[in-house]
Amino acid sequence: MLRKWTVCAAAFALGGLLSFFSPASAADAGNEPVRLSFLGGYLEQHPTTKEVFQPFMEAAEKQFGGKLTFRYFTTNSLYSETEAYSAVSDGRADMGQIRPALFPREMKLLGVVALPGMCPNSLVGSLVAEDLIQKFPEVRAELPRNTVHFTAWASDAYQIHSLMPIRTREDLKGKKIAAWDKLTMKIAEDLGAHAVRMSSTDTFIALSRGMVDGVLCPMAPLRSYKLTDDAKYHLILGIGVNTFVEEINKKSWDSLSSDMRKWISSQGGMKMAAAIGRSLINGAITDAEWMKSQGHEFIVLSDEERSAFLEPLDVFAEDWKKQVGKDRNPSVVEKVYRYARERSAYYTKEFHAGKYGNFKI
Repeated sequence: MLRKWTVCAAAFALGGLLSFFSPASAADAGNEPVRLSFLGGYLEQHPTTKEVFQPFMEAAEKQFGGKLTFRYFTTNSLYSETEAYSAVSDGRADMGQIRPALFPREMKLLGVVALPGMCPNSLVGSLVAEDLIQKFPEVRAELPRNTVHFTAWASDAYQIHSLMPIRTREDLKGKKIAAWDKLTMKIAEDLGAHAVRMSSTDTFIALSRGMVDGVLCPMAPLRSYKLTDDAKYHLILGIGVNTFVEEINKKSWDSLSSDMRKWISSQGGMKMAAAIGRSLINGAITDAEWMKSQGHEFIVLSDEERSAFLEPLDVFAEDWKKQVGKDRNPSVVEKVYRYARERSAYYTKEFHAGKYGNFKI
């Protein structure tokens, strides 16, 4: 089911790749299978791909006797991350991942989930993100046009991973830290680092060549992107999470049969959001244990030390409300913020009660 698509650029040059995956032509052909491109973003060996996306694709094929199949694509394979908002709208992917933080002008309200301190882990963040989309039409209105929403999720909490140990803000001061989006850049800079904007896939080269001193990102991508080859020190801060949405091109969606649409909808939403959140936590735990076996050092601060380290980030919430309120209804902004806070507390309580599994974090 999963294939390497690193040579897809050459396939584009030969022409007609997307037409091969076009469900419209499959529908017109009558009994021909429907083949959809699914850009989930993560590499094939990533826990979310193996535990969530691949089982979903396999279940679809089984459910419809091979009449509905998927081909999986990773980040930047069908379109650049920075083009995702328009790419799913115009059909460059039938189903595609979009990172709202890369589109701060278009997707303002969903940014509340990524505020420092809003959500403690990927599971809570995933549930809050999808809950907000289902609750507020104003949040749904920010999703790309000509798309149908499938699910949303959040990354695991952000930590600082570095070439040399970082224990205090003084240690971080002036260090070149890779950041994958505008919000992460601001967080790194407010903490005293020199943020360097780059894509997640470019970070391995930057670390290996000493172009950056570290990266601010979740635990989950480290091993799959081979960042663990060089970043062997990990400051566990739990700064916050980042959000993602998976959207379906409207033309692709309309070409599906009603039973296919109904089944796909039943597999997305909160169900898949929770599954992705769990996979990211499990992956982080597994990878952390592996990294420890490879001699990596994990630096865990006391509550007082962590609070002092993150103090410069306390202003993020009010700044976010002011900025978003400039071109969104301020009362809606406040409602979204309060609802996100309430739901985060609710899902965190459920998380600690073991509703979603017993995690040793």
